[in-house]
Amino acid sequence: MNANAARVTRVRLALFALPLLLAACGGPQVPPAQNYPTIHGRAFDASTNQPVAGALISVDTILTASTSSDGTYRITNIPIGTYTFAVTPPNGYSQPPPSSGSLTAGENVTIDVPLTHL
Repeated sequence: MNANAARVTRVRLALFALPLLLAACGGPQVPPAQNYPTIHGRAFDASTNQPVAGALISVDTILTASTSSDGTYRITNIPIGTYTFAVTPPNGYSQPPPSSGSLTAGENVTIDVPLTHL
């Protein structure tokens, strides 16, 4: 085996062994996805109780969802701790003020959004 082939073999071995060594040494741990909180709910017209599609729901301005035709939304894998919840309604509706709260591991929170016509 020539020197270049031996070097390539050592690099491949190192790249293969590195993740195993990190796992064995207690490298950074990420909680399983099922432990992350979820926020879900429904956007609806406050006067008619009809679903409102196309509202943009955001948590901490990073995680977003758009309401479907039945007005429902679901945002998963939210970091544990405090959050800010905001809604950008479709045209014709006024924007509700943002709200905030706190989430714990595995929590499943329902936030329904009543929207008012302009």
